[in-house]
Amino acid sequence: MGGNRRGVVLSKTGGCYRVRVGDEGLEATLRGRFKLRHKGPVLVGDRVQMHEHGDGSTTIEEILPRTSLLRRRAPGKSRGVRNLAANIHKIVVVGAVRQPDWEPSLMDRFLAIAEVNHLPATLVVNKCDLDSDPGRFAEAYGLAGYLVVLTSVPEQRGLDELRSELEGHISLFTGPTGVGKSSLLNALQPGLRLRTGDVSRKGGSGRHTTVAAEMFPFGQDGFVVDTPGLRDVGLWGLDPQEVSAAFPEFTALSTNCRFDDCRHLEEPGCAVVEAVAKGEVAESRHRSYCRLLDESVDAARHR
Repeated sequence: MGGNRRGVVLSKTGGCYRVRVGDEGLEATLRGRFKLRHKGPVLVGDRVQMHEHGDGSTTIEEILPRTSLLRRRAPGKSRGVRNLAANIHKIVVVGAVRQPDWEPSLMDRFLAIAEVNHLPATLVVNKCDLDSDPGRFAEAYGLAGYLVVLTSVPEQRGLDELRSELEGHISLFTGPTGVGKSSLLNALQPGLRLRTGDVSRKGGSGRHTTVAAEMFPFGQDGFVVDTPGLRDVGLWGLDPQEVSAAFPEFTALSTNCRFDDCRHLEEPGCAVVEAVAKGEVAESRHRSYCRLLDESVDAARHR
């Protein structure tokens, strides 16, 4: 006996989607007419309308309205866009103090993606047991106004604080390859049994253990999305004049710049540059801004 049902997409394997309906999971595929109506793909996090057929199969008939859409630039030399997930409440950006080493410019790119997508971000400094002063990695981001959580799975450090941040929300975990996202999620919610891996001995780069985005129930009424580690992180469709909006600590300062069209580079009377000189804005954050601005200008030339 057939019928209509609604659910949330947890994962995709080939042409098959794992969908959560209430407390159960089921497999669904796309109907031909759905493919004709929709140009974009069904994403992890999408709320969907399905039809259960008399033969026991289930097809996705419709994507319900999205509250958010997380996008980034497609990897490599492509100038296109890649949709990552839908209906996310917040982004958790995870970096490691060691194995692989902390890269401020890379972390800033992940945070910029959250800002451009209008999603709040929490920064996690992971593997704190590998450094005698892990707090130094958080300083630039505390100045920027981000919530920063210091974590260590072996020491169980910061897990309760991070767990409370995730409860009741749909949170997407992202970050460079090998920083321990899956291990962290396993520690936050025992029983997930996500696959984990070591850092490559050659070059200290991480190895991919998560191969595609996948959503899991978390706590009482939350969800977490584990995503593959990334080595190439780019913003998509960002005009040069919009880059400063990806750095929230610049926003209030920019109203005090002498020129309305200040680019926060070397202009006289730039409040952002003055704040960097005073130590009120981290130099590393300003360097990241300058790099992203250069990339945005270059991309604008090729449109």
